[in-house]
Amino acid sequence: MHEKCPVCHIRYERETGYFMNSIFVGYVISFVLVIPVIVVLALFVRPSPINFALGIAVAYAFIAPITFRYARVIWMHVDEMLDPR
Repeated sequence: MHEKCPVCHIRYERETGYFMNSIFVGYVISFVLVIPVIVVLALFVRPSPINFALGIAVAYAFIAPITFRYARVIWMHVDEMLDPR
């Protein structure tokens, strides 16, 4: 990510560890996106427990990098609403 916004020049990272809460946001987003995979595997495919866990892990491995940046953006918006500059 950029250090500052190219338009308004606001500094994104306030202090060390600023984005630690975005990990929780990313986890929630990823879990919500993995739910359809869980439902399809559980109701239609019915794999063994190991294949079930492997299917969820593969789905999460594809979803997590996509949600990484969005989780940070959502966290910055939530933080700005709670503590405006």
